Amino acid sequence: MNKVVFTLLLSMVLSNFLFSQDESFTGKRAPDFVLKTTKGDNYKLSENTGAGPIVINFWATWCIPCIEELKHMKSLYKKYSEKDVQFLAIAIDDPKTVSRVGSFVKSHNYPYKILLDTNGEVIQLYQSKVPPYTVLINKEGQIVYTHVGYRMGDEKELEKQLENLMKETSE
Repeated sequence: MNKVVFTLLLSMVLSNFLFSQDESFTGKRAPDFVLKTTKGDNYKLSENTGAGPIVINFWATWCIPCIEELKHMKSLYKKYSEKDVQFLAIAIDDPKTVSRVGSFVKSHNYPYKILLDTNGEVIQLYQSKVPPYTVLINKEGQIVYTHVGYRMGDEKELEKQLENLMKETSE
């Protein structure tokens, strides 16, 4: 089996079967961070909370489930971005593969902010080590939902969680 096929298979197995959520993380304040965007600007989480929910999706260019999930995130972005929901896609590609991120994002025309976590510090702050990993933060800066892995249909649960947050903020 060649190295690429093995890596792809391993990432699918790990993300879908071996890692479970840590529900004790839900309800806690989202750890603050500063990361570079693909355009070279700094993005600081604490400077962007307060307006509405924030969806953070940790991914990598080599992760097949991540790429599939990003397609669905694009649809959610189109539906919710005008409702003050921010979408962040944080690439955890290491220094060896990070050069692929910019062209990958451009070729897929992702409309949301792409951040770079090349040393994996931020994904570890959020209590995970492997992508795909999704975190939903309410406008007060608390984590209200986390999900490890991606299988077709997982985006429906994220949308349900977003709808619940939108109802809470309108009441």
